[in-house]
Amino acid sequence: MIEYLKVARIDHWLKNIFIVFGHAVAIVLVFDLDITASLIQAAALSLIPACLIASANYILNEILDAPFDRLHPTKKHRGIPAGKVKVPILWGIMAGLIVVGFGLALWWFPNPGYTIALGLLLFSGVVYNIPPVRLKDRAYLDVIAESFNNPIRLWLGWYALTDTLTPPPLSIMLAWWAFGGLLMTGKRYSEFRMIDDAELSGKYRKSFQVYTNKSLIIAMVTYANLFCFCSGWAISSYEPFNNLVFVFPLIILAVIAYFNHAMSEAGARLEPEQLLQNPWVVACTALTSIAAVGLLYAYKYGLFDAKAFLHTAQ
Repeated sequence: MIEYLKVARIDHWLKNIFIVFGHAVAIVLVFDLDITASLIQAAALSLIPACLIASANYILNEILDAPFDRLHPTKKHRGIPAGKVKVPILWGIMAGLIVVGFGLALWWFPNPGYTIALGLLLFSGVVYNIPPVRLKDRAYLDVIAESFNNPIRLWLGWYALTDTLTPPPLSIMLAWWAFGGLLMTGKRYSEFRMIDDAELSGKYRKSFQVYTNKSLIIAMVTYANLFCFCSGWAISSYEPFNNLVFVFPLIILAVIAYFNHAMSEAGARLEPEQLLQNPWVVACTALTSIAAVGLLYAYKYGLFDAKAFLHTAQ
């Protein structure tokens, strides 16, 4: 049974913590930072269907990727390539996860926006993995498609708490998408360097026939700049976010830590998901989150106004 759980990648459920960002945006813009027990309950429950659908996508991914995983230095030991699990049973588990996931979504969340977003999460796994579309094999489109899960998770968090079909601000959605693009390109870069064999990497993942070290670095820089631009757009457009301008130095520090780890010799030997577990990346991210919460509440209670402070400092 443990091998089937590995295919469902329960350890990757941590990625759904990005849904909390959608909760945070809703709490700031819709609820004015007034957090109630019902909001906390809805926020916690919103993670469960998303985790189940994510596991369904992981199972689909591993079934379809098994022939390619046999060419990978570490993924060849996964359940399907190594013959540790039976594919028909995996199809059954996948179907069960989808039924239960959508059943819980319809039961717990009256806002149809949540169920629609959950459907998009499942659909993104389909177009990413299944031929003839299989965006996973298309250079650059693979990152754009995979990182689209970030705005989907933003919507899941937003619609779990709100009663409107109006989406969160476009600037925030684009910033979160660009941030996902940065992380996914970092994964590609780490994996490309780990394989360190142009012919083998091209057989393992078709997009690697196009990518180079240089093109992946340029892509990471591009996504980082897009993230900063869209974040600045959001911060300047919504007064409750104005104070977050002083979080940017910490965000830049976190991005530098991520770049440094992804481009290091140690980073090249890591599985892509392990990049985010680096202590410096974790510490910078935690510090950024704490500072953001403090500055948001400082604005709410009139303790600090970044716009007024910057005008005074001119």
